[in-house]
Amino acid sequence: MNEVMRNIAETVIWILIVLLITPAQSFFAQKPPQTVEDNERFSGKMDAELSPDMVHIAQRVLEIMPTKVVFKPAVDKKASISSGEFYDPLTATRKGQIYLVEPQKGEPFVAVDVNSNNVIEANERFALKATSSRPDDLHTIVRLPIKNTFYNNFPIFVLYKRGFKHPKLRPIDRLVMQSYMAIAYGTVNVKDSEVRFQYPFDLNSPTISTTEGLFGVDSNGDGVIRDEQFSPESSYATNVELVFPLGDIYVSTEKIDLAKNEITVRKRAKEEYLRHDLQVGKAMADFSFVDFNGKTRNLYEFKGKYLLIDFWGAWCHDCTLETPYHVEALKRFRERGFDILSLDSDEDINTAKRYMENNGMTWTQARNDSIRELVEVTYRIQEYPSTILIGPDAKVLVIDQNRLRGDDLLETLDRLLSKQ
Repeated sequence: MNEVMRNIAETVIWILIVLLITPAQSFFAQKPPQTVEDNERFSGKMDAELSPDMVHIAQRVLEIMPTKVVFKPAVDKKASISSGEFYDPLTATRKGQIYLVEPQKGEPFVAVDVNSNNVIEANERFALKATSSRPDDLHTIVRLPIKNTFYNNFPIFVLYKRGFKHPKLRPIDRLVMQSYMAIAYGTVNVKDSEVRFQYPFDLNSPTISTTEGLFGVDSNGDGVIRDEQFSPESSYATNVELVFPLGDIYVSTEKIDLAKNEITVRKRAKEEYLRHDLQVGKAMADFSFVDFNGKTRNLYEFKGKYLLIDFWGAWCHDCTLETPYHVEALKRFRERGFDILSLDSDEDINTAKRYMENNGMTWTQARNDSIRELVEVTYRIQEYPSTILIGPDAKVLVIDQNRLRGDDLLETLDRLLSKQ
């Protein structure tokens, strides 16, 4: 009997030991001790002035028409004055008017009635300057005064493409491009290196978001953030703290305190970087989509062809300007192995279908609801249109958007396909 009691007692003790140890093991398994590196933070400060976003710009067509505004001092009576819609973040409708003045003598300038008194005064005129690479591209920055605890003006980049021709433009029309976003820049000391960061600015918010809008990091340390399509240095965020590569580490911005002018950046794990970076000469990864006929397809079905992959939408004015060139490209180069795959962003598929039918778009279209992860996570599309040209082996040939627009697209295809 004593032997039996002793065995029972030992069994009870072992059960108690197991019950006590198991929760402790589970606790430590779920919350391993954090190292200093896991909690590593870096700090920096914001720039005192906002900068215009000179990459993501909208096209405006200005026309010669009667205007109610008065120029004081007056302009040359023989001057050509064109006007059109202008994005003005200070108005309730976000719309205003911009005026392009081209005197017979002297340099052209743009004007905005900043104080809304129907008088264009001297300080509401902005001189246009030529770019170094394209003498007919004239640009300026329009600065609108704002009330903000940290910033005092909202800058807008304006570009006049003098002499620009397009099938839909009359000779008297003028093409002007303008930015519609302002960017807040800052510098953060990361492991003894001064790194430039960019953040979105919301005129209606007293804070700078760390999870919504256009973000960027100077990942390669060249002093410039490549704020363009498919750049690993910039991305749009939608309710997420974006992770960026920075040398051999990965980082994200945790907090921005404008009152203290303090930026807090934290280190992140490599596995948290979900974006696919495109590089010329490297194959684009396969992906699946559903076409407008409801059929599941994939990218690699197009292997053996030169393929223009176009992220677009019928709602997008800049996208529709490219449609005639895409139609012409397919007509001119299809027999030389060229095709197009459009990835539609329209919420209503019928809107896209009507546009396609009216404009002769006969190529494959991917439904918006089948490519959202591709758009929002894999490639983080930050502007429409965004295009990629890949070769018959699915390797990326061109991601420079300038080479894939208008007549430049036709020239690019003629040059590349003629070698085959």
